[in-house]
Amino acid sequence: MAHILLPTDMSANALRAAVHGIRLFGTAGNRFTLLHAYLNVNAGSALTLDLSEAILRASREGLDEFAKQLRAQVDMEGATLVERVEYGDLPNVIERVAEDEGPVDCVVMGTQGASGLKEVLIGSNTADVIEHSHVPVLAVPGESAFRVPQRIVLADDGGAVSANDVALLQNIARASNSTVTIVRVVGEDETTAASGASSYATLLGDIPHTQETLPSANISAAVHDLVDRSNADLVVMLHRHRGLFHDLFHRSTSRRLVMHTHVPVLVLEHTEH
Repeated sequence: MAHILLPTDMSANALRAAVHGIRLFGTAGNRFTLLHAYLNVNAGSALTLDLSEAILRASREGLDEFAKQLRAQVDMEGATLVERVEYGDLPNVIERVAEDEGPVDCVVMGTQGASGLKEVLIGSNTADVIEHSHVPVLAVPGESAFRVPQRIVLADDGGAVSANDVALLQNIARASNSTVTIVRVVGEDETTAASGASSYATLLGDIPHTQETLPSANISAAVHDLVDRSNADLVVMLHRHRGLFHDLFHRSTSRRLVMHTHVPVLVLEHTEH
């Protein structure tokens, strides 16, 4: 049984992402938690306490309505749907849910593209969850229509990979009969041979896969180009929480992919040993 977390701000984009996640993972025996996280006003007076209660009440009513809309769009037979309203910033709330209800297999969130100053100033809640949480995240663009992922592009950074890292990808690929293209982006001054063999090829086993090496100075641009050329349905990358260089590299790469791609992005979590 999988536990899928569906954070929502009650928007149409969040509803679209929730429907996408339920259709992708299926309902048979799975548990889906609808989660709304809110930030409270500063306490200290009767007025602010009353306002806090009003915010909590409105959040619960809004989540009830969101659940009704979700059930109207997707058949939830065979699944468990739980509603949860929590105070706090979303990455910390997600960790709290995982502690209270057991491991979370994936967080599914909607995202809207942003560029330039807007991206710098407001960022992305989805990208923030990817950066600070230790749970796989599926980011679903607002304009993305659901498709069973027949063609998956897997970005390989050349680092160590374990079987636990790719377990979710394996499940999705097998359930969807997907073909995976493993892409390694190397600097334009590097040779193709220098990239070496991909660890993913061994871990994917009997899942149909091919390997491709692309010379480029821009990882995100190269991956986007391959996604367009191959008509991919899903992009997958691994996020590592290890050291300043790796943190900055993967943070910038995942943020660009999440903010600007037109297909869903699945960000897996690397397990340190």
